[in-house]
Amino acid sequence: HKGKIVFEHYARMQPYEKPILWSVSKVLVSAVISILQDRGQIDVDQPVEVYVPELAGSAYKGTTVRNILDMATGIDCAEEYEDRSSCYYRLMQSIGEAWWDEDSPDNPYTYLAALKAERFAEQGTSYEYGSVNTVLLGWVVEKITGMPFQDALSKEIWTRVGMESDAAYVAPRFGVPHWDGGFLARLRDMIRFGMLFTPSYTVISDIRIISGQHIGSLLKGGRGELLANARNPGWEKYTHDADQVMHNTWQWDLVWKNGDMYKGGWAGQGLLVNPGKDLVAVYAGYFKEDFSELPVLPRLREVLKGLE
Repeated sequence: HKGKIVFEHYARMQPYEKPILWSVSKVLVSAVISILQDRGQIDVDQPVEVYVPELAGSAYKGTTVRNILDMATGIDCAEEYEDRSSCYYRLMQSIGEAWWDEDSPDNPYTYLAALKAERFAEQGTSYEYGSVNTVLLGWVVEKITGMPFQDALSKEIWTRVGMESDAAYVAPRFGVPHWDGGFLARLRDMIRFGMLFTPSYTVISDIRIISGQHIGSLLKGGRGELLANARNPGWEKYTHDADQVMHNTWQWDLVWKNGDMYKGGWAGQGLLVNPGKDLVAVYAGYFKEDFSELPVLPRLREVLKGLE
């Protein structure tokens, strides 16, 4: 209907099925942070140890929550799927996402509290994608709310917008959720989540859950210099119009000049929201081993470009 444009495509998937959304999960965490910020429960310009005192002895001491949100910590803990000695791989071992052995860290909390990774840049100067940032943010939410992250997400968002179904997190070890990439939900419910960033939030909620101020900040408050100075500028492969990209921000991968906001997942998932056009698109899939499939995002954006 007018004001809401939804594209869904299920490849061998039934509407009731819940695919894993991998890193699309990250914007669920930042959305909860935005709610806490609007209530005055967090100042994202404060160092993270203000909210998680256990991090005062770690490499992240003095790093602001804002720089964690924008993946601009300058800490060397990038995604590394093969080197078992890397910071990221060992973090994933602690969560249960990577191959685990008796020498692996026992849990992500104690691992991060003791982490002594090096800096490759001053915080707030360079973007480098890293799931460690989302794990830290989930811990911040747990400390502020006094509840497990999945309960905070349920309370603040999932139970308030008429979702068709429950959702779930992969929690491989000790019940600690893989909240940086282990969220499973129906695609129609992820569309509802996306609608919270558009004028059509009124279709699913009597109150505004994601504030207009926060949405405006996502669109206009990002720091373009972070992508310009990215340590690994591989983000350009996700778009055919890199010159139209303004910034990344608050765990969203890319924000374009036309108002498109995008968060992608590791194996071919995506959430695209355009608040100005009142548009949400969600897709899920898996890339082939040889990466020979056609990328969804640039084609989707091209189709949606002329829609009002």
